[in-house]
Amino acid sequence: MMEKEIEIQDYFEIRISEDKLSAHVIAMATPDEESTWSREDWDTFLKEQGVLFGIIDKNVDRIAEDPDAVVYPLEIAKGIAPINGEPAYILPANVHKSDESTQEEESDNVDLKQVIDIPMVKAGDFTGEKVDATFGTDGTAVDGEVLSSKDGLDFVLQAGKNTRLEGNYIYAIESGQVSVQKKTIHVNPLYEINGDLDLKTGNIDFTGNVTIRGSVPSGFEIKAKGDIRVLGTVESAFLEAEGSVYVSSGVTAQQKGYIKAGQDIHTTYLNEANVYAGGNVYAKQAIMHSFCQAGVSIYCTEGRGRVVGGMVSAVTEIHIKEAGNAMNTPTSFYMGVPHDFVKRQKELEHRLHEAKEESEKVATLLKALEQKEKEGTSLSSKERIMKLRAKTTLDSAKTKANDAAEDLQEMLEVSQNTESGTIKVDKTLNTNVDVHFGKYRRKINATYTKATITFEDGEIDLNVL
Repeated sequence: MMEKEIEIQDYFEIRISEDKLSAHVIAMATPDEESTWSREDWDTFLKEQGVLFGIIDKNVDRIAEDPDAVVYPLEIAKGIAPINGEPAYILPANVHKSDESTQEEESDNVDLKQVIDIPMVKAGDFTGEKVDATFGTDGTAVDGEVLSSKDGLDFVLQAGKNTRLEGNYIYAIESGQVSVQKKTIHVNPLYEINGDLDLKTGNIDFTGNVTIRGSVPSGFEIKAKGDIRVLGTVESAFLEAEGSVYVSSGVTAQQKGYIKAGQDIHTTYLNEANVYAGGNVYAKQAIMHSFCQAGVSIYCTEGRGRVVGGMVSAVTEIHIKEAGNAMNTPTSFYMGVPHDFVKRQKELEHRLHEAKEESEKVATLLKALEQKEKEGTSLSSKERIMKLRAKTTLDSAKTKANDAAEDLQEMLEVSQNTESGTIKVDKTLNTNVDVHFGKYRRKINATYTKATITFEDGEIDLNVL
């Protein structure tokens, strides 16, 4: 038996993939006619080579019966990949008045008219819920090793502005307009302009949602703690929302101004625009000569669905119909961590440090006041007020620290998967398109149809359907 095992090793070797999810038999030399090995010999050989799990029996039988008839390399074992859990997220209630049975459920097909026309909610209305993170499922390598999975990222649900919680459910306690944030839902007051923004109305800085039932000309500024909705067009103006930004007609900015949203940006088209979204960017028909950055994904899948010129950057997915054009206009796609990742990380670390310092100082003051009470000394009216303020400040500081810590953890997850995104081009991928995954770059030098671009084994991989 030992002689046969040595002979197998003389002719064949086993190569286990780097991720330990696959093992292949490699033929180093052609066996002579007298060299034969039974299935038991091969089982012993595989065990000695560390292949213990996921053995493909039919392939082992083939190589044992007639090794000369096999095409090498031959996959001999296949492991089970770990499945990571899904992160927690906020699921808003369906507050639209239109017929929801016809609404598409796909994430990249959004009815812009519907999301702009958000009706008001009343006190007591259900506004949404937190969907908990799910646990991961461990995998098994071909050598029997357990491949650990990651549980989905979770967060602590907190009541938003003018809302209350019942478990994971969120209810309005005041009338207003819903603004869905990353980790909660606010019910905001609404500031509405029935027409274009002009010198009479001036710039807007509002603590709730802002709706402009017209257009926003060049040079104007709108800041909102909630969402911004513009039913017309946006020129080279400055829009900042902690929630989402919705522009019904489109954005034509001449490379001036910007749109920044803590959540999503929805519009019909972007032309020479600068947009930054913490979540997704939905540009229904086109993204032309623009700088477009999304903390999650970018979708442009209706009409021409074309991205031409400029630069688009996302973390999870870019899904479009056409990349570049027949005139070979330089167009760049970036997958991975956002360009301002390091700056954002430092800001969060600073915020976490400040919140912890503030918590420690306030906790010390609160402890001293409580100790004074324990010793039987009555607090003065000034000290009682100070104690109440200290409790409120401590709760606020703890919330800030918790939020910053959760955001940092999420950024860490992103930084560890910098090349895990996907670019989908449903129709045409033109030449002179640059694709970047982290530090890796690939220039497209031919035209392809229905292409998917991913990053695999240290290379940017282009697959054509």
